[in-house]
Amino acid sequence: MLNRNALMLVAGAAIFALDASAASAQVKPPVSTKRIPIGKEPPQQPAAVVRVDTQMVYRTDTLRLPGRTDTVRTTNTVTRYDTTRVEMPLVLEKVGGLYFGLGAGGSLPAANFNDSDHPGWRIEGLVGIDPVGSPFGVRLTGGYGMYEPHSYATSVLENAAIMNLALDGKLRILAIQPMSRHIQLYGIGGGTWNRFKDVLENNKGIMSIGDHIALPGRLPTADHEWHTGFGWNLGGGAEIGKGNTNLFLESRFSRFAGENTKISHVPVIIGMNWMF
Repeated sequence: MLNRNALMLVAGAAIFALDASAASAQVKPPVSTKRIPIGKEPPQQPAAVVRVDTQMVYRTDTLRLPGRTDTVRTTNTVTRYDTTRVEMPLVLEKVGGLYFGLGAGGSLPAANFNDSDHPGWRIEGLVGIDPVGSPFGVRLTGGYGMYEPHSYATSVLENAAIMNLALDGKLRILAIQPMSRHIQLYGIGGGTWNRFKDVLENNKGIMSIGDHIALPGRLPTADHEWHTGFGWNLGGGAEIGKGNTNLFLESRFSRFAGENTKISHVPVIIGMNWMF
């Protein structure tokens, strides 16, 4: 009985202690942990945040087995494929061979010839060969030109006429093929055979027409016959074309022996030629 009363007494004391503790916790006011700045103390700045990035360049794994240690290194292999464009070489067309052509243009009287005649017109035909792979060629040219005399000489002159045949060597100085075209620069020169009439010649003041020679300071009597003389010509030209057809522009200085003097003229010709 005594033990039972003692147990009840102890239980009651414990319950009383718990109630007192709970009441004390309810009555106790909250305590602030925030520091209140006093006076002119500056506010605290937030702490800087430091960020550390770690980059793993490679990785090595170690595998440990009883009595044996193996190190396994993992390697990543990157395969890169590059596409390379290879340009096919341009196949140049072989230019050359046998050709013929036609041309027309003007002819300028030179030296003493221009004292009696105006510039005239001229037509030409030609045939030649430019061997493939060689800069040298050969050409045969035939031409005919006519010139109108100045007014002071019309009493003894008709229109002067010159026809000639020239056998020339040809040198291709430059040959290129841009945009499927072929372009050439060339020089040409050789010997000429000439026929002429109604050309007033002036040999240091002594004038003549063909075989008719006048006294100094006077005009000779008319001579409308054809006469012959040999000479030379030298010049150059440019040519542009596609396939077998070519456009050319050419000028030459031509000089030959007249009856009493040298007769000179300068043909300027534009024309077309075609390769066989």
